[in-house]
Amino acid sequence: MTLLMSKIFRIKINEQKELESVYAQSLDKLNNFFDIRWEQNKPKVYIVSDRETAESLRGKQTPDWIVGWNGDGGAFVLDKDIFLNTKNTNRDNDDYKMLIMHELAHLYFKIVTGGKTQPNWLWEGTSILASGQAEKWNKPAEFRSFLDNKDVYSEAGHALLLLTRQFGKEKFIQMLKNYKTYDGDFSGLFKNTYDMELTYATFEGLIKHQ
Repeated sequence: MTLLMSKIFRIKINEQKELESVYAQSLDKLNNFFDIRWEQNKPKVYIVSDRETAESLRGKQTPDWIVGWNGDGGAFVLDKDIFLNTKNTNRDNDDYKMLIMHELAHLYFKIVTGGKTQPNWLWEGTSILASGQAEKWNKPAEFRSFLDNKDVYSEAGHALLLLTRQFGKEKFIQMLKNYKTYDGDFSGLFKNTYDMELTYATFEGLIKHQ
């Protein structure tokens, strides 16, 4: 398949009041979750009309599961009709709202951590948690891959959900804020924060205590 790699894109102002409401509600929830107030130069959301345009923007072919991403220009999400009608999915309007919030959460994560995006399980897991996806998605029976940056979408969000239920969201957010000036491996900061090793056994223990 030959991709149309245009570098010029036509942008149109959104006229859907529903999306404006989703955006406003997402910022309110994320301000509360991350304990910051994003008042100036607020993030932009770009609705991408089709898969071909998405691939041209990203400069590569994308599998069907990629329905949103973020960059320096803001958050990008596929048009809702494409999102809802992708084969072999069972998505609804709430899933689309969570998608927008998920991508915006990545931008908040960058602000809180000083631009860090690693480890990937923390990067994705935080957005899954903040957007509410962790509450809705299927719970993993065990944790065995996400710390190795595998299966982060199926495990990381729920791992952080259990962590914040056990020890509180405030402690987790303070850890992210401390990460901004922390130079060592994240596992060290995790241990300093929770007095526990960053291991699968630790999160398996949280399952037993839920």
